Amino acid sequence: MSGFGVSMDTISKKFSGSALMEESGLKYAIYVMLIALIISVIVLVVDAFYPFLPINPISGPSAAARSGKTFWRKEGENLIVPVSESPTVLANNYMMSVQLMIGDSHVQKGQFRHIVHRGSNPCGLSTTVAGPSGHAGIQVSDIPNLDPAYKQTGLPSIMNPGLFLDKYKNDLHVFIHTKGKEGSMDVLWLESITVEDLPIQTGITIGVACTGSTLEVYLNCRLYSTLLLKGVPYLPPINNQWFGRYCAYPMSGLIKNLELWPTALGASDYMQMCKPASFSKNDLSMPNCDN
Repeated sequence: MSGFGVSMDTISKKFSGSALMEESGLKYAIYVMLIALIISVIVLVVDAFYPFLPINPISGPSAAARSGKTFWRKEGENLIVPVSESPTVLANNYMMSVQLMIGDSHVQKGQFRHIVHRGSNPCGLSTTVAGPSGHAGIQVSDIPNLDPAYKQTGLPSIMNPGLFLDKYKNDLHVFIHTKGKEGSMDVLWLESITVEDLPIQTGITIGVACTGSTLEVYLNCRLYSTLLLKGVPYLPPINNQWFGRYCAYPMSGLIKNLELWPTALGASDYMQMCKPASFSKNDLSMPNCDN
């Protein structure tokens, strides 16, 4: 068949060479895909422990949202996060979330009932690690040189933020001290948002975001209210510590799972990170929950 110019052997060799090239290319593509898969898995695993990706394709929320720290995983009284462990170092940019259950709606002492606050420490309780201070059932008579203003109202002199039940109702007040001017004088204002008529013996999640000019409050993982602040959020660095169910006027009930972020989260991020509160009503009978 040589008269046709191309032998069958030549054609066979060309097809064989082409098949080998295709096989080699397929192997190369598989190797590349395997390497890419391994790298992706490594990146996602690292990001799960040390968030750095803008958005994790598996977990969804941003790196900032996933960088929060959780404290007080168990219920207690006189819980503290020391300054050294608090990630919320800025007065005007932070986010917090906490879970609570009101145990008794008839505790009426004439003072605001403490849930959680960041700020001054009128009762002088302290601990070097996050958790309970070792004090429980504190009475006013137990504290020498108690601030008269705190004794009268139950409110610390500096709060950013402060979460308190009303003196007589189950309204929750979210307080924040802001700084401004009246004429030529520097003054502190106490601004607030109120969440009305919280149910008793029901798990509740409260979130608070400060974005500099606004204060946002979330109730059970949904935005409840926004306040445009009159002044600039105020907090001296020495007061960057958190207190839960604190001192002489604690809320009758439970709190746990305080989560702190160093910057305010957007609504979408917070709602993805927010967890519904889970409590057992049986826990309300614990000795340190009766006040």
